[in-house]
This record gives sequence, structure tokens and C-alpha cells, in this order.
Amino acid sequence: MYGIAYVIIPTEFGSLQAVLDEALSPFRRCGAETLPREKLVFDDVTDDLKQLHELRITLRREGSGVVVKGGDVTMVGDLDFDGLGNLLRRIGQPTWSGRLADVEPDFDAFVHRFTKWKQRDPEADGYGHWLNPLGRWDWWELGGRFDGLVSGQPRSGAGMESMISSGNNRGRDLLGGVLRALGGNTSEVEAEIAANVDLVSSLLEAVRRGEPHAFPTAIVLPVDAIAPDFRWFDALGWRPIPAQTKALLFAAEGASFNDTSTAAYERFADMAVAGIAYHF
Repeated sequence: MYGIAYVIIPTEFGSLQAVLDEALSPFRRCGAETLPREKLVFDDVTDDLKQLHELRITLRREGSGVVVKGGDVTMVGDLDFDGLGNLLRRIGQPTWSGRLADVEPDFDAFVHRFTKWKQRDPEADGYGHWLNPLGRWDWWELGGRFDGLVSGQPRSGAGMESMISSGNNRGRDLLGGVLRALGGNTSEVEAEIAANVDLVSSLLEAVRRGEPHAFPTAIVLPVDAIAPDFRWFDALGWRPIPAQTKALLFAAEGASFNDTSTAAYERFADMAVAGIAYHF
């Protein structure tokens, strides 16, 4: 799934890439390969696997693969399709319906045989993995599929790949500043920046005019505004907006996402904002 985040940044910077890297790095979806264990929490899927063990599903061979019918799509995504294909080959049938608990009653043996989770985590004594608790994105780029939205001037056909992103790119060491970029499009990179970086005060004006681009999927507050735990809030509804975030912005306890966003625009009206497309 994709969303657009408005990242509040200084109006002047040495490198937009570096500014966005610093602002967004705490929210990368990652695990032990990137962060030390003490900064991670265990995402335990054991209960989901127990439900999957008892779930009634139908398997059907299609070509060289297996199609699964029935059950929650997210839960079915934990299945090992090679293991399911082996089951169909063993019984010599193109289809099968039932509970995998009837095929493999032992829960741990079922997990190893029919799911992607092959062994229990020895520390957590459960199935799952260690993740960054602040993880919100696994990839982002300036503008992207929302190219130009933050400035209220969406661009179509401006290019498939942003030069400023979470991956390797040509814009990583680009020197520039918001005020210079907004003053003229002297290069392709600056045109991209000009379309996707604006002043927060402009968003506040868009709110007052009732323009739909005023509110994104997520807001990322400035790096030094508050601890990282409270800098990202979004409209997805999966997590409540932290009370500490609302307190910083002088937003009411029951403020909605739009009201909290407006409070952020008012608090940081003298700063700039970059629109980034992110995958989550």
C-alpha cells in the first residue's frame, strides 16, 4: 500500500536528500539486520498461526502453483506454498479441502511444514520476528506517484523514478534550498524539488480554502520538535495520535487527524514541507 507523507523540514538545507534521510530514518521498517536488539520489539504471530492451523481452506493446483481459497488473506500469506504443493502431490489430487490441523495435528510440526515461519524464536519463545516499533515505511521517494501534490500542482508524466529517495539515487548529494528551488527550475532535480517542496504556510492557506491536497496520509514533525516516538502521525486509524503529539501542537485531546494536522501547520508555519510517497 502507498501513502503520502508531508515531512516538515527547515526552509534552508545543504542537501534535501540528507534532510529527508534524517527526518525519516527512525521510521524505517527494519529488524536486527539494521538496528540493535534493544531497539526492537518482537512481532509475535503465534496466535495467528494457531488460527491458521484450525482454518478450513481449499487448495487447488493451477499450473505449477497452488491457489488457496478461504480464510483471511493476511493469514493465508503466512503459508508456505511449496509445502502445500507437496501435500497435493502426496495425495495425488488436484484439490484438497479441510483443516491443516487434520493433516498435521502437532502445531510446531505444522508451522515448520506448511508456513514460512520455520522455527520458534528462542528468546521470545514464539513465532515472529524482531522489528523497529516505529517502522512506518519500507521505501519512499520525493513526490513519486503523488508528484506535485504537496504544492497543489500535481504533475503527470514527470518521470517514473524520483531522484531523491530511500534508495540509491542521483539526488543524494545535491546541494539546494527551498527558497532557491522555488525561485526557478534550473535543472531537472530542482524542478522535482520545486514541485514537491513548499512552505508550511501554503498548506495552512490550502486548509482555509478547503483544498483537498491540504491533508496527506501522514505528517512527520521536525527532527528536533519532540522524541521520534511522537513525530509521525497518520490518518490510517491503525494507531491513535499520541497524546504527547497533540500536547506539543496544542491540539484538543479528541482532535481528529485533520485538526491535528492543521495545528501542526500553525505551529510550524515558518518551516518548509516535502511531500514523499511511501510504501507500507
